[in-house]
Amino acid sequence: MNNFKKWGQLSVLTLTMLLGVQMTNNHADAYVFDTAKFQKGQVPDTRQAPFSSIVFIVDGETGDSASGVLIAPDTVLTAAHVVLRERDGAAANPSDWPRQLINPSSLSIRPAYGGDSGATAERYPFGWYYHGQTVSIPAEYFEAALRPGGDAGDNDIALIHLNQPVQGAPTLSLAEFRPQDVNREIVSVIGFPATLGPGNNAEPENLENRMYADYGTVATITGRQLLTTNVNWSNGNSGGPMLNAFNQVVGIVSASNSYGNFATRIDSGLNCWIQERMHEHEQALAPENSSGRWRQLGNQRVYFDQNGEATAIVSQENEDNLGVLDLSLPGRSNHSDL
Repeated sequence: MNNFKKWGQLSVLTLTMLLGVQMTNNHADAYVFDTAKFQKGQVPDTRQAPFSSIVFIVDGETGDSASGVLIAPDTVLTAAHVVLRERDGAAANPSDWPRQLINPSSLSIRPAYGGDSGATAERYPFGWYYHGQTVSIPAEYFEAALRPGGDAGDNDIALIHLNQPVQGAPTLSLAEFRPQDVNREIVSVIGFPATLGPGNNAEPENLENRMYADYGTVATITGRQLLTTNVNWSNGNSGGPMLNAFNQVVGIVSASNSYGNFATRIDSGLNCWIQERMHEHEQALAPENSSGRWRQLGNQRVYFDQNGEATAIVSQENEDNLGVLDLSLPGRSNHSDL
């Protein structure tokens, strides 16, 4: 989201417009990356692949905005911190990861959004009536977020399950970024940055919420995090995709600090989780089905308080050893997910 505090240390370089031939292939997965054909900077036509698969996400309750990518007609892949927020009144701590569920129906999803001005067909090429219904978040994200000093960046992904399928928009597939491609393979990042650099108080704002793209290389892989120092993004890019040369999603924009920009890497484990959660919604979350309850997420159970904030997590094995009536954990006597 635009005001997500983990972006506070971000230093963004001005995106440079490079002249080039616009892409004309409408099949997102068929286009092979070519820097001579890739418009770096503001995207001139969001209806062309792969830009047509990128979504603009707006929280109607706060006005915060972020990015995401369609991986199925009814599923948006984004960052976990995009669909969560800090509890009202919580002390600001830049190292904290948000844990409180956002009402998914407040998330407006705008596929291939063309910006705040222009013809309706250019601004909303696939319509404007999409919003979230539920979200899926890995238990490992909450496990790290609840641990003092924990880094949830290894699992900073989420799925937004939409109220209806997006008609006509292409979707992007997933792939794993390989260690041998570090500092070699070109990757691109596409989304809706709030600011355009150079990373100081005078940096220009993206006032009309236009889509921007940049490309470069991955410098290192640390766990499930891809670090880049030459692909630029800012707050608002959160949740947007990092693509490989074949327009496959290899990472999701997560955070930035003085070392560079970090994307959560889609490895085989996260890929399996995504495929399972796309087709099985029993573990999908929303405040109305989670507040004040334990929810089963994989082999772990997460407790959400009355405000929808995750406050405790326990593995199934450890929970079984606690005993059904152990009240040392909140809500332990109420064992129902629903």
